Amino acid sequence: MSSPNGSTNGLHQTMHQDKTIRVRPRLEDYPLHTMEKLRFADTDCNGHISNAVFAVCCQNARMELLHDPRRIPLPIDGQFVIARLEIDFLGEMRWPGSVVIGSRCAHVGRTSLVITQALFVDERCAASARSTVVLMNRTTRRAAPLPPETSRALEAFCTPWPGREV
Repeated sequence: MSSPNGSTNGLHQTMHQDKTIRVRPRLEDYPLHTMEKLRFADTDCNGHISNAVFAVCCQNARMELLHDPRRIPLPIDGQFVIARLEIDFLGEMRWPGSVVIGSRCAHVGRTSLVITQALFVDERCAASARSTVVLMNRTTRRAAPLPPETSRALEAFCTPWPGREV
């Protein structure tokens, strides 16, 4: 369980059992915003949006960033694949409605990058996510180095976030 630990500079903080302080994400922390409509078919037997839909929303927003050649140039034989996805569920999402997914690059490495995301319903953060994405060569099916122009484009989505974590 987490318990409120006040707020500093308008940022909501939560103290976790392991004594780390985690700051809830804000939409303005993310340079890319993607909106998804929540559907009745997305609900589970409890009447809220299924946790699998949270992952789908993250995927759609990641793809909006990574598969738009105007934003991120890719080598002709390259494609991004997800290697890891972590989601922290912070609140419910309910139908009807919509969710805004904020996305940003947290780190750009030699063959991979880390994307952090947060899902917002009515300006309330319902979840935060962190994914590791690898550039894969379509022919060899192995990790490939990010070309310099791809790395530069990704770094443009790495906004500074001092002292905060997702």
